[in-house]
Amino acid sequence: MRMTAFLWVASLGLCVAAAAAEPVPERMDLGEGPDQQAYNLQELGDVRVFARSARQFERAQIFIQRRVAGQWQPAQAVPFSDPRWRDSDPHLSDKGRVLTFVSDRPGPDGRARADLDLYESRWQDGQWSAPQRLHEAWQSRGEELGPERYGQTVYFAASRPGEPGRLALYRADVAAGASHALPSPINDSAQNSDFTLSPDGRYALWWSDRAGPAGGGADLYVAERVGDNFGPALRLPAPINGPAQEFTPQISADGQWLYFASTRGDAQGLAHVYRVAWPQVLAQLGTAATSYSQAALDRSVDALWQAIGHAAGQASDVGTLARLLHPQARVFGQRLRDSSLHIDAASREQFLADLAKPGDQGLHECEVERQQRRFGGHADVYSVVQTRRDPAAKEAAYTGVNSMQWQLGPQGWQLLALHYALETPGLRLSPPAGPASCLG
Repeated sequence: MRMTAFLWVASLGLCVAAAAAEPVPERMDLGEGPDQQAYNLQELGDVRVFARSARQFERAQIFIQRRVAGQWQPAQAVPFSDPRWRDSDPHLSDKGRVLTFVSDRPGPDGRARADLDLYESRWQDGQWSAPQRLHEAWQSRGEELGPERYGQTVYFAASRPGEPGRLALYRADVAAGASHALPSPINDSAQNSDFTLSPDGRYALWWSDRAGPAGGGADLYVAERVGDNFGPALRLPAPINGPAQEFTPQISADGQWLYFASTRGDAQGLAHVYRVAWPQVLAQLGTAATSYSQAALDRSVDALWQAIGHAAGQASDVGTLARLLHPQARVFGQRLRDSSLHIDAASREQFLADLAKPGDQGLHECEVERQQRRFGGHADVYSVVQTRRDPAAKEAAYTGVNSMQWQLGPQGWQLLALHYALETPGLRLSPPAGPASCLG
């Protein structure tokens, strides 16, 4: 990590953490009876979905609650509920039109089941359709739990012999039908379940029984997500986690609340839903909540300058550049010509095509200064770069200042815009530096 960027990000995190109040869980009233528990609350604008059950998740039912004129109306059980079967772990997607859940209702053979399998219902013509089983390849003889659909991807937990643990988390592709266990650190313990993503996709949350400082049992964890990879598992601080069991985390669609179930304070060990302010949770985690994506951003900026450079008679590494540039990226260049300022603009395709042509001379980029400002998944990066034809040359052929905008999305960090300006006569961007001073 660049020292200037690190100091700025670290100081910001310390200031925010110092000013942030400790998040205090607030219990939600979801109409539980004296022998009932509630869990798996998801809030999607003016619609909520959650589950209620008796002890040991017996007689589980799915409920939907709607807000009308600012007031939450009484929750209603989904119409396909049947007292003979358990329906649980609901999740809404596609703007509330797809309901994914688990059930022990009979499968295609008509036989009653003892374990829970994956199902979906769709909102069609003003009503919920009859539940349909998801891919048979995803089902097992053990339990499937906590499914969540994100477009053509479904995450769920399953108990499968020989897999990462007694209960592990999986990612399934709807079109291909294949499912794969999630990478480390998600499944780094015997039991992991209830995987969910923050609305911006930057954070994964789940419960785990992994050991650690104050860990064990069922506690809530969070990890930064960059592309298909995840940063270190961070145990959410007290009093979110405690001696009780915490599970079914879910962040509201507006990003304001973290909902979760906990057995705290219930003499019967029944679970109830609590909420805390999600921004306060991130503030309390401080720089640990962004360190993984920060390191990934630094690597992406390093890779950009390395990919642009090339030896004489060769071209830039357009394969790497194509991965780093956002599909809608634009590149702007500013230079003096005949005592006039000229600005050129190129699309991603034009920029890549130009750099794909072998150059008669070498192009060796030496970044000598970098400054960063971040807001969530958006980053402004300022770089001073010296260009040499020969990497061993003492003097640079020219020096440029580069203003870049990077965005953290499903593919990781990608460059949205690059504006470069070459050094002008009479103005020096930085003291001369040799190759040994290059960053990255």
